[in-house]
Amino acid sequence: MQSFSPRRNGLREERVMNDMDAPKPDKLPSKPPWYLAARAMMLSVALAIPCFWRPIVSGTDLQSHLYNAWLAQLIHSGSIHGLWIGSQSTNILVDLVLAWLLKCFGASIAERVITTALVLIFFWGAFQFIAAVSGRAVYWLAPWIAILSYGVVFQIGLLNYYLSCGIIFWLFAILWKRRFGFQALWAAPLLIPAYLAHPMPVVWLLGVAAYCWLARRMRTRFQLLLFSGSMAVFLLIRIYIVTRYFTVWVKSQFICWTGADQAWLHGWHYLPVFIGFILFSAVLLWEPENRRRAVAGVLAQIYFLTAAAIIVLPSGLKTSVDGVVWAGLIDIRLSLLAGVLLLAVLSRSTYRRWYVPAGLLTAAIFFASLYIDIGKQSRVEAKMAKLIVTLPAGARVISIADLSDGEKHDDISIKDGKLAYLPKLVLAAANRRLRGTHLLSRVCIGHCFDYMNYEPSCGNFRIHAVEGNTVVVATYDDFNAMQSGTYIVKASDLPLNALIRCGPEHNDIVMVSLAEGELSAKPACPASLSPQ
Repeated sequence: MQSFSPRRNGLREERVMNDMDAPKPDKLPSKPPWYLAARAMMLSVALAIPCFWRPIVSGTDLQSHLYNAWLAQLIHSGSIHGLWIGSQSTNILVDLVLAWLLKCFGASIAERVITTALVLIFFWGAFQFIAAVSGRAVYWLAPWIAILSYGVVFQIGLLNYYLSCGIIFWLFAILWKRRFGFQALWAAPLLIPAYLAHPMPVVWLLGVAAYCWLARRMRTRFQLLLFSGSMAVFLLIRIYIVTRYFTVWVKSQFICWTGADQAWLHGWHYLPVFIGFILFSAVLLWEPENRRRAVAGVLAQIYFLTAAAIIVLPSGLKTSVDGVVWAGLIDIRLSLLAGVLLLAVLSRSTYRRWYVPAGLLTAAIFFASLYIDIGKQSRVEAKMAKLIVTLPAGARVISIADLSDGEKHDDISIKDGKLAYLPKLVLAAANRRLRGTHLLSRVCIGHCFDYMNYEPSCGNFRIHAVEGNTVVVATYDDFNAMQSGTYIVKASDLPLNALIRCGPEHNDIVMVSLAEGELSAKPACPASLSPQ
């Protein structure tokens, strides 16, 4: 008869708690392979629909990626001067693929091929990671993963970072199944394309992998010490950053730690999705059994560490007060990782039938809102294209039309009372998230030059500019002044055209010619040019 040992029994209980992160066998009847393949194919087709349902996929930085891929072609062919392509080892993978697709198929097909591939890589990477955590394919979480896949990171156009996250989740799933052992080293080459895309997810994965490897070999009490030590490291990193760099902090960092902010895109109509994400998580964790499974083990520790990094670390870093933000939107980037981790934590909950309808309803609200907003941007792009074709080839153009939802929030005051002030502040922050657009960059491909293209001036991308070129402003100071409306047009900038809004509708845009000595702030609408 085996003797009873309190110490041995305690170790066994700790191992059981730690092994709650290990995959659990699926108790449901296994499906035939053809059924699984057909289900995955149908889901992939549905995921790709937002990449095809409008003339454009997104109006933000995606169009800048397309435009600069076209500029890279002109540089290689020697068609333009004053621009050059620097040597860069990261933040380039999407741009290289786009350049090849643009050359072979044109802008429209290239845009759809690259976005479809990126969405599928990210979605199935996150799905496989969550499946590895739960031990089964959790399709009831698919609507929520789809929302994250088309969230703020994708819509802003942080495509290299987005691709790196997708690859990292594929690698994370492999590591989790192999319990972070040496038998998972065969997947290490995936770090190469992930780093070529963006270094931040790679650094995050290496840190998480090291933490998991240590935590899985510790008792629960020592895991708490490891967690506390990691939190202390974040505080030390914050102190180092604050003393060495100029930092940018934003209030939205306090809501990004759930990942729900990824669903908050253009305005108030995304608020139900944001609230739905939080309520869904809260309801699942309200059940004691689900909560016990969620907070026990290494996975919850990883999530809380990522959430702490969002709050503790700055949103952006600068080398000077007015300098280039060489590491920006850190909170928004990390919130994408936090959102997937939160879904992974929820995946171990006891399944209820209402989970699928709740997810599908929330996803329907999100994608219906996205369809409407992308439609507004596509109409603006169409109007810009009509105006651009009237210009001679190689003309320089800037866009100072406010292409956001057009709601003004400058009159927000605490005097309105907290009940009125706080909602206005939240909605104003939502409307500002995607204000910067690059629709002009898209319509200029093959015909004109976006003179306010930000990539060459900031120095963080492949293309760089020299002073005196006729394609783009060469310095970040000039770009920043032009964007803020304080830039004074020089003789060397002429001829320079500007697209401005002269009406209440999004596509009430006209074109004017700027004169030497004129500010880049929005000019008055000419009486002879009424919106068409």
